Amino acid sequence: MSPTETDTDRARSLERKLREFAAGISLDPDSAIPLHHQLFRILRQFAHQHHLTTNDRLPPEELVARAFGVSRPTATRAIRGFVEQEQLTRTPGRGSFFRSEQRLDLTLLADSLSVLDAVRLPHQLETKVITQTLKGSIPLSVQQLGLAPDAVVVFLRRLRSIDGQPVMVCDSYLPADLFPGLQDEELIRGSLYATLADAHGVEIIKSDRFIEVSELADRDIVGLLGIPILSPVFVLTGVSYDGSGRICEAIVSHIVGEARFSSTVQTRHASDHKEGSGNRRPQGGA
Repeated sequence: MSPTETDTDRARSLERKLREFAAGISLDPDSAIPLHHQLFRILRQFAHQHHLTTNDRLPPEELVARAFGVSRPTATRAIRGFVEQEQLTRTPGRGSFFRSEQRLDLTLLADSLSVLDAVRLPHQLETKVITQTLKGSIPLSVQQLGLAPDAVVVFLRRLRSIDGQPVMVCDSYLPADLFPGLQDEELIRGSLYATLADAHGVEIIKSDRFIEVSELADRDIVGLLGIPILSPVFVLTGVSYDGSGRICEAIVSHIVGEARFSSTVQTRHASDHKEGSGNRRPQGGA
């Protein structure tokens, strides 16, 4: 908040932004998704786009209802979703204020194999092992990543949190014959890849990864992330290899929709574009 901006000024500005945002939004009364949940998703998108934080007060329910053309009870139920997820704090006499945004900044599109290297300071990454066990059957989606349908695998599920906020559920499927006893081992330094290298002599040197958007229907993962059923998430799938090209891991990770992926790209001939260079090459657009 600027020194000259009052709470009232900020609230009015936010109400104006909400009306402008709502003007381009249409809720679908015929959708299988209830109106209040549609509105919850839309309000969450609005909060994310405008980076709303603890200084920002949610506009009154009446205004939200009018802006999106819904009843007040529908608006009330949508806003209740923020309260239930502890994304709003209610202050008697002042209203409901957003909590600090928990955006996950990742550099997984760069050259780091480990998610431990993908979280930027000063944020604190925490990992909790949820499941670590042998499995005699694997989902079809994992079979399609390259593991045999009848392979016995070590299934490892980890919950990643940033500053205490759950942001990612990471599932790894590893051939049990390559890593005997892994299901009973504590991860070295909290890292799967460090454990594979130090305890099993297998170094992961390559990982093919793909990202797509989906609506999350798995109740266990929804519960771990603390988000509503059918929330939009990023799904990261991939396969990891050792130096001999052998598949050592299949990956399926679910990442909250507030994540942002970043990478830095540079042309091969960056030196040719220095000011005053006489050896410029034509560059294609993308």
